[in-house]
Amino acid sequence: MTDQHNSRIITQEDVARRAGVTRSIVSYVINNGPRKVSEETRNRVLSAIKELEYRPNKHAQMLSSADATIAEKYIGIVLAGNHMFKRPYYGSILAGIHEHAHKRDWHIRFIRVFEDFNNPTLFNELIHPNEITGVILLGLDQVAPTPDNNALIQAIVDRVERAVCVEWEWPGVPSIRFDLQKAAYQATSHLLSSGHHKTAYIGPEDKRMVGFQQALWENKITPDLRLILSASEMQEGYNRCQELLHIGSPDAIIAGTDEVAMGILKCLQENGIAVPNDLVLASIDNIDLSRFTIPSLTTVDIPRDQIGFHAIDILISDNHRKGVSAFAITVPTQLIIRESSIHHENK
Repeated sequence: MTDQHNSRIITQEDVARRAGVTRSIVSYVINNGPRKVSEETRNRVLSAIKELEYRPNKHAQMLSSADATIAEKYIGIVLAGNHMFKRPYYGSILAGIHEHAHKRDWHIRFIRVFEDFNNPTLFNELIHPNEITGVILLGLDQVAPTPDNNALIQAIVDRVERAVCVEWEWPGVPSIRFDLQKAAYQATSHLLSSGHHKTAYIGPEDKRMVGFQQALWENKITPDLRLILSASEMQEGYNRCQELLHIGSPDAIIAGTDEVAMGILKCLQENGIAVPNDLVLASIDNIDLSRFTIPSLTTVDIPRDQIGFHAIDILISDNHRKGVSAFAITVPTQLIIRESSIHHENK
């Protein structure tokens, strides 16, 4: 890293002096071995790295000449957690980001998990204007809102010239998301319109729950809190469905995501409950797999390709601005009616 005050490269020797250790110890901490370092010594080294903004970067010589052109047209992506790599929904958003970046001749330098940046060495190496021009922060509302995590998010935003939030919001940063409440309202209203009034919800604890209850209230149905259960992925959907069947006998279920709905479908099939004849089901996302379940899923389409397009468009726009009045883009949602909500006699 180049010292901003005297244009001198910060070296491992500088870190060692600040931490009061040998250069070898600094190397062991940075490389996680081969020798074990005590926790107290490790913390001293990491503090020195953070204070000096040391960057063990293979481009150090290039950066020492204050050549920032390496960062032009490069962006980074920070995910809330490793689970996003496994989820088809987030995979399709990442695919959309990659596709639109490629079309505009921009490049993705890294995709990392938020927790990784608790390591100040990695933070200084990657979250830097000499490495990236912009950063996409995907779903970081799923990160625990602790003072340390909030400070780290703000540090990322402050360090990079351009930032955009996807699927969440942060003060002063442009954002793209869909209306969770409206999506759940659309799915719930569809099932209620066909006369299914004992309706349950299994999904994330967010505004989707609010949209579900809004539709019930508008149809003069008092929500039964026993029929509102939290789940975010397939196995949880399966487990909550098993619990739901012991609580009551709903005639309709709203799933907060298509993946949760797939877990519910398996549960219902194992319990001899036919969809849609015994119970109707609708969900949210419209991932590609939703067309191929048996029965195919009625779901609210989230235009993930548009999310990717807007993320890139905002980052590379000449009008990009960070500030207290940063704008938000809400992409439209659309109900897609398929077999899981259509009674046999109504086909």
